[in-house]
Amino acid sequence: MGAILSAGCCAAQLACCFGTAACSMCCACCPTVRSSTTTRIMYTFLLILGTAISCIMLSKAVEDAIQQSIPGFSQVCDFLNLGTNCNISQVIGFLAVYRVCFSMAVFFFLLMILMINVKTSQDCRAGIHNGFWFFKLLIIVGICVGAFYIPNVEIFQQVWMYIGMVGAFLFILIQLILLVDFAHSWNSNWVSRAGDESCSCWYVALMICTLFFYAITLGGFIVLVLFFTKPAGCELNKFFLALNFILCIVISFISVLPPIQKASPRSGLLQAAIISAYCMYLTYSALSSEPESYHTENVFNTTMNATVAAQVADGCVPSELVRSDNRIVSGVIGILIMFVMVVYASLRTSAQSDRLGVSTSSADAVEAGEGGCCGCCGGVEEDAGDDDGKKMIDNEQDGVVYSYSFFHFVFLLASLYIMMTLTNWYK
Repeated sequence: MGAILSAGCCAAQLACCFGTAACSMCCACCPTVRSSTTTRIMYTFLLILGTAISCIMLSKAVEDAIQQSIPGFSQVCDFLNLGTNCNISQVIGFLAVYRVCFSMAVFFFLLMILMINVKTSQDCRAGIHNGFWFFKLLIIVGICVGAFYIPNVEIFQQVWMYIGMVGAFLFILIQLILLVDFAHSWNSNWVSRAGDESCSCWYVALMICTLFFYAITLGGFIVLVLFFTKPAGCELNKFFLALNFILCIVISFISVLPPIQKASPRSGLLQAAIISAYCMYLTYSALSSEPESYHTENVFNTTMNATVAAQVADGCVPSELVRSDNRIVSGVIGILIMFVMVVYASLRTSAQSDRLGVSTSSADAVEAGEGGCCGCCGGVEEDAGDDDGKKMIDNEQDGVVYSYSFFHFVFLLASLYIMMTLTNWYK
């Protein structure tokens, strides 16, 4: 009997995604949550889904599986004049990642434009932002299918790669802000607990975590020096390693200066330690992705080729096999960090959003009002007197707790960052 009721509830929740008519059927099955939080989690899920598909498309095993699992695959391609093996290399690989991430980026760009100046959840556009997930998924799939029919593949690849580089760079800057915000919240929370509970164990735990991240920074620096430099030569690698390590020391020194402590008493070395570790990761990602040459002939690349040629001659540039392994490690770490930050940004309160400048209202109190259905659709009225019924709380009736447009802008940049990370920052 319980299984039948659960199946009915799940079917009702699926019906919610098609519009508002069926929402009343499933609201009692949902936990009490804020609509602003569940909406951001749903968009994060879409981003995770797109990333997973991109990873699958990047796998050489997928191409082999397609050719082996379909009987007469090569013969059918030849019969239909679709080229050798239907030009499957145009569907699988880096180009496929570009197209999947292109579809996500276009989707978030359209929502970013559409959600400009949305002030409350009573705006009709807020209903689009907070619901209709099934149709949003169809739109992404439609854009993705259309992307595979874009003509002039070479031009698309070149242009989209440079756009991806700019967007990914901007996302790294935003991710740094989120990392600082995360570390500050972590530090402030443990310091507050130490004061409230009169227990020094929180300070000890804070010191251990700080030392842990500094150990990662120092260990990473030593490993990079051992693997990417030589006693003679490798000046370019040595320069960037030394510069970034010095900057890590500088930000650690600045974080404990009296003016900084006076302005933010609950800040400390934890933020500097986390940023230093992240800086070492970015350095590793850059060094492991260093190309063997720049093929485009111009003045800039001619100069760069001379520098890279010296790097190759000194044995400072990793081999193709090592670069492939490094790409996997670097990509996995980068995407994990990105999703941790995205989930953190999705779950933080509006007061914390002020640090990013994305909060548009101070109304973050939990108020019963018009409830949606499990994040599927917004603006659905529910009996306020039914205290026993679980529902979604619309906490944005008086004002949205974060900028919808800026939120989609960040996810647009995240899509580009995923694309560049999976493709190792070059075609």
